[in-house]
Amino acid sequence: MKLRLLTIAMALIAFYGTQAATISSDSVFLAGIPEVTALSLATDAHVPAPDSPLPQRVPSDAERWWWNQLKQRRLNLADTTVRYPRFLGFCVKVYNWADKFFNSYDPEYVVGTGKRWKARVGSENWSDAYWLTLLEPARLDIGMASNLYSTIGAYLQYMAVSIGYSYDIANFFGANGDLKHRKYEFGFNCARFNVELRYHENTGGTFLRKLGDYNKGHVFRQHFSGVSLYKFGVDAFYFVNNRKYSHGAAYNFSKFQKKSAGSIITGITFNTRKINFDFTQLPDNLKPSLTVPPANYYFHYRSLGAIIGYGFNWVVNPRLLINVTALPAIAFTHCYEDSQEGSKVMLGGNLVASTSITYNLGNFFLSIIGRTDCSIYHSNNYTIFSSINNFSGNIGFRF
Repeated sequence: MKLRLLTIAMALIAFYGTQAATISSDSVFLAGIPEVTALSLATDAHVPAPDSPLPQRVPSDAERWWWNQLKQRRLNLADTTVRYPRFLGFCVKVYNWADKFFNSYDPEYVVGTGKRWKARVGSENWSDAYWLTLLEPARLDIGMASNLYSTIGAYLQYMAVSIGYSYDIANFFGANGDLKHRKYEFGFNCARFNVELRYHENTGGTFLRKLGDYNKGHVFRQHFSGVSLYKFGVDAFYFVNNRKYSHGAAYNFSKFQKKSAGSIITGITFNTRKINFDFTQLPDNLKPSLTVPPANYYFHYRSLGAIIGYGFNWVVNPRLLINVTALPAIAFTHCYEDSQEGSKVMLGGNLVASTSITYNLGNFFLSIIGRTDCSIYHSNNYTIFSSINNFSGNIGFRF
């Protein structure tokens, strides 16, 4: 009996010894201080469970429908929860990809305005200038310039696309008579590149400023209705330093330039010009100064060239920005059959230079912009330098 009890005791000791050997170190530590373990268990048992978060309300399909959000002025193209028709949804995805790819900046230098729409009004003052040199049979220099005309324009821009129209104020009052001035502009701009389309027309509002030896070669001013200009041009250019330089901050009011930066600008330019000088309409007192018989000189040509220039943004203070940009181009010029010298190809040049001063005050902005668009036509018989010069003041707001 004693032997059996001893055997049972030894078996129990062996069993519990094996179980103790498998207990983790933390359990062994706690087993050595059962009071603390019991206190911890008791304390945990009395801690109330945290309140469960209230379930958030999920917008209904009707609320997420793009048209309903647009009517409520809450539509955000970057919101992936908005529901669109299949094709429109595909277009939005493509747009968001393009916006991220083409409008990426270094935030240390350029930041967005936080607004998608801009509206502005502007008063523009512009004029044309011409310098015609007849090389045969004897050299004759003729300088002409139009009056400085004032226009008022309205412009609306949504994100990257802008459209505008300007109207000659003098036409409203009938002061221009037979004079005709028109100008249309369309632009697409983003961080990496700009595309600009410009149409310009001017008829009948030109003054002679120099005509050979007339007035002893000095500058004078006499009306000459025999000049007309038509110009259509497209410029597309790429900003090499597009991460740090924002052309839109200076001319499109779409970004804020935080630090001064510049960029090399490369691109292409294409334009068509029709310039007509009808010297049969020359006043009689000026005709003796011509070295050629009074005739009509018509130049009709188009140019395609490569642009390489530079633009610089100077941040004077957080609200004031000054820009200077020069875009010279070497172009191949093709003359049409009806042009003065018939069909021919020659080398020419173009230059677009601009400057701007922009002041931002919250969502409002003020700006002054100057721009000149020049073209050079040169052959063995004629040299023509023509320019369209523009100076504008703008006021607008972002929303």
